[in-house]
Amino acid sequence: MRSMQTQVSLSKNVAREFGRSAKHYHQKAEIQKKVAEGLVASLLPWKDILPQGPILEVGCGTGFLTGMMVDQFPDGEFVITDASDEMVNFAKKELGESEKCSFEVLNVDAIENPQPTYACIISNFAAQWFSDPAIGLEKLGQLLLPGGLLLVSFPGNQSFPEWYQNCLKLGLPYTANPLPDVEEVVIKLSVGPFQIDYYENDLHQKFDDAFEFFKHIKQIGAGYSVSGKSLTGKQLKLLVNHWNEKESPVSVKWHIVYLAAKKDL
Repeated sequence: MRSMQTQVSLSKNVAREFGRSAKHYHQKAEIQKKVAEGLVASLLPWKDILPQGPILEVGCGTGFLTGMMVDQFPDGEFVITDASDEMVNFAKKELGESEKCSFEVLNVDAIENPQPTYACIISNFAAQWFSDPAIGLEKLGQLLLPGGLLLVSFPGNQSFPEWYQNCLKLGLPYTANPLPDVEEVVIKLSVGPFQIDYYENDLHQKFDDAFEFFKHIKQIGAGYSVSGKSLTGKQLKLLVNHWNEKESPVSVKWHIVYLAAKKDL
């Protein structure tokens, strides 16, 4: 298990990479924006049964989800956060000043002694970057008021099978970052005072060729390797050429998980 210092350092490195890519993320993160729309839609049945209290967004990015949430809760009070101060500033600029929104830097791995504060916590495409997604989500759950709702989306561990299969065929290391196993997350969260529900959906994204896929991952800030492993230039070229020979354009599967955890009264 990583030490707290290592976890925080890792989170800072990830945040730095996303911060550098804020402009490209806002322009190119199509899947993330589509999933944000689905996340807001999944919130609607819960909307009228939330307790009174502020709403926390974790991992706001450039503000895709934030803007949708503000529209859905015109009288709500929001605390908008991201581990990257560049992302927080971008979202703040994009959304404009508002008395009902405060913007803060928040590193979930660094949360200590969480106290019940929020009626709802919502997060899109951030939990996979927590040092341990289940522990991070449990911490967030402890920030909920009784009856509050934790609603998150993240790419699950069945994402990118095309990438894995091509690496396997060539005998190359599969260097994608590990993604959460939804069943493991649900089992760990179920130990706490939560009613858990989740839904899985596959989204497919097309690219002109395999190199464009890897370029896209890097452009949106998701190219940081948490393990430090990477392919050499020669290995990457071999992988790209092999993948392109099999299909053109290439199609990549994102395995999306929507998870709702309602805290007991």
